[in-house]
Amino acid sequence: MKNLFLFILLAFAGILRAQTSTNSAGSGNYNATATWTSPKDLTGTANILNGHTVTVPAYNIVYSNKITFAGNAKLVFDGPTSKWIPASVLNASPTTESINNSSNWYATSVWAGDAYGVTHYTPWIDSGQGWSAGTAFNGTDYLQYDLRSPKWIQGIVTQGRANMDQWVSSGKIEVSPDNTNWITVFTSRALNTDRNTKVSVNFPQVMFARYVRVTPTVVPSHASMRLGILLRDNGFKSCKEILTTFPNSSSGVYTIDPDGSTGTLPSTSCYCDMTTDGGGWTLVLNYLHAGNTNPALVVKTTSLPLLGSTTLGGDESGSSTTWGHASSSYLNSFTFTELRFYGKTSYHSRVINFKTSHANTISYFKTGTGSMTGIASSFTPLTGHSAYLPNSTANYFTDQGNSSMTEFPFWLNGTYHWGIKGGTNRWEVDDFPASFAYNTYHQIWIR
Repeated sequence: MKNLFLFILLAFAGILRAQTSTNSAGSGNYNATATWTSPKDLTGTANILNGHTVTVPAYNIVYSNKITFAGNAKLVFDGPTSKWIPASVLNASPTTESINNSSNWYATSVWAGDAYGVTHYTPWIDSGQGWSAGTAFNGTDYLQYDLRSPKWIQGIVTQGRANMDQWVSSGKIEVSPDNTNWITVFTSRALNTDRNTKVSVNFPQVMFARYVRVTPTVVPSHASMRLGILLRDNGFKSCKEILTTFPNSSSGVYTIDPDGSTGTLPSTSCYCDMTTDGGGWTLVLNYLHAGNTNPALVVKTTSLPLLGSTTLGGDESGSSTTWGHASSSYLNSFTFTELRFYGKTSYHSRVINFKTSHANTISYFKTGTGSMTGIASSFTPLTGHSAYLPNSTANYFTDQGNSSMTEFPFWLNGTYHWGIKGGTNRWEVDDFPASFAYNTYHQIWIR
């Protein structure tokens, strides 16, 4: 996973937890009032101040060369899988971001000084050309890569221009978490001596940053190059991957990266059910709805809903974290072969709880096109399942796009329905009240 060290960067990613503070000072002092202003302590000394407890969640890693404690300050590791590793310990086989992946690059935000237009803007590793600066060499043009979210990085990999004898012999390398505060890793570091040889450059220590900038300092003819980023850690793509790697994982909130460290999507928090039917389930739809209310649904395009209350009668419609469902395109970025449906209502005591590997349903939810036709004979009931659906299903809405999981994807005409604000106002679980009068709870999980 994209492990986040946030003694001093909690405001950016929110993985580490503290009892009384949400940010840190530029000095590295962890306190409740200071504003973090400088990246100079990204992996230097982290000072936890008196009265503060910082918790490192399970499966997260702290990279720091030194940690100091004042008074009764504490550092808590939440289980045997959370670790502190010196920032000077690098990965011998790091994952490379952007290699052969043009979609990771955005010309409007990651380059400066290119006067040649998009035909000269192919800066990813192994592209057919490369990035060329606006002038042969002026000492200020640079190539900058945006990782889309702060990550642990340990270096860069570079090439020259593929179709001409142009490369950067040496370059200034800088990193930043916010594109405002920058730290210089190397003032002038030797890079390429030919067109295509990949040169990997490790930093002296692991850095936590979103942006990486290379400014040519020595060029043989014209400043041209291709660039990739060396990531410190490999990312988990799902709860199933986490459980496979750590079989004793417990249910809770984790950080995953659905399209992997080389994809364009940022990492996200998710809720993992590590117990039901063997565990490894990732929550992708969660609606705890209070009766006599008809709130709007929330379609999430780069994040997932977390698990909140599971008690009927609760109203989570105002929650930005527990209310919502994944869009079709976002769901398509996940690799999964199973779905699990769960639903209950105050209208009756029956419970929907089943899993399925039904190809039509998985395709429908991932694309928004098609339907759940055939689900009635392609499911496995799980513990507590007592509903008539999906066995009695005979009707299906089709081609509902981002509403494929909510707009009556399976139902029996005039009798039993799965509907989440279906038809604009119907909240139904294995029934047909044709209204929003009852408390309902809907979940969908993937594995």
